[in-house]
Amino acid sequence: MRRIVLSVAGAAALAACGAAGSGNSSAPATSSAATTSTTTISTASTSLGTVLTNSKGFTLYYFLPEKNSTIGACIGGCLTVWPPLVASGTPSAASGATGTLATVSIMVNGAAETEVTYNGWPLHVFSSDTGPDQTNGNGVEGQWFAAMPGTTANSTGATTSSGSTPTPSVTPGGYGY
Repeated sequence: MRRIVLSVAGAAALAACGAAGSGNSSAPATSSAATTSTTTISTASTSLGTVLTNSKGFTLYYFLPEKNSTIGACIGGCLTVWPPLVASGTPSAASGATGTLATVSIMVNGAAETEVTYNGWPLHVFSSDTGPDQTNGNGVEGQWFAAMPGTTANSTGATTSSGSTPTPSVTPGGYGY
């Protein structure tokens, strides 16, 4: 009987691991690149042009399914790859970030957190950006884009350095990783 119980427990553990990859589990912890004690949105010059950054200089991104602060589009494994920009107080903006800052409540590892939004878009960092001013997440799956000072509630893709706005192909149900 003990062997069966262990087998069932082992199968349940493996199923939970698989669920984490599909976005069906609780959200993982945020990375140190996303969480800051003083949440100031700044700007930096990159190969894409001027992008929004967190206080550590990491590029901030928005996810098309989260338009107008839609919460729950990036959950589980998605939050591991795209940690939310979490504020401990009221976020502020440097002079180049002229949009409207606000916050929305989200759940991270079962705890309520406050995610920063810019013109209605919840902001994230990309775990593959290993240093300031990198933009490795721009255009991922046609759903993730670097937030720029001109990003508006109606944005459908990042403005490139040439000034054109690409039309992304949105894959239903994708979590951007």
